[in-house]
Amino acid sequence: MRITAINGSPKGDNSNSMEMISMLRSATPKAEWKVVSSIREWRKEGDAVEALLDADAIVVAFPLYVDGLPSSLMALLERLGEALGGEAAASAGRRRKRRLYAAANCGFYEGGQNGVALEILANFAASCGLEWSGGIGIGTGEMLSETKSAPPEFFMRKPVTGAAYALASAIADGRSLEGSLFAQHGIPRWLFKAMGEAGWRRWIRVNGKKARDLDARPLGRLA
Repeated sequence: MRITAINGSPKGDNSNSMEMISMLRSATPKAEWKVVSSIREWRKEGDAVEALLDADAIVVAFPLYVDGLPSSLMALLERLGEALGGEAAASAGRRRKRRLYAAANCGFYEGGQNGVALEILANFAASCGLEWSGGIGIGTGEMLSETKSAPPEFFMRKPVTGAAYALASAIADGRSLEGSLFAQHGIPRWLFKAMGEAGWRRWIRVNGKKARDLDARPLGRLA
């Protein structure tokens, strides 16, 4: 089976989306994978779309941006849709069967926050003749990279690796998931929130400001 994965993160290889792709690849050792990662470069060339058209299955991994997809990823998918339309026209409406899977991640705690974005991809698949085969939505997304050195069965990773392996199994078997799967790392919500707030305070100091500046409302007087 030939699989082409799109890393939809503007961060490229050093991203949580790429970590999700790595998890899926490691769980499907018999499949032939190709990864489109640096979208800003790939979308300028025909190679990206050709790699997608050559696949039996397409996997889109991406970070959640305002309940949707990053604009650079949208641009690449639009080009793919146009290519699929041209392919159908050239073959008198007959399309090669290709499955579309997705793996979304977000900085919110709940994996279910990715639900709308997965529905967007399902609608995209229906519009251009791809077979929507389901996806997973991962909350606590920043922890994907931070915990990647831990064993898959480590209690913090286990809910997320379970969802990833379920998706990988569907991809390997050429079947659809029975509905979208949502998961987050195995830590309490209050602890994840505290870790995130500590990160904001650390980064604002790195940028020469103070923690109190996080509460600044410079445009408040315009309201």
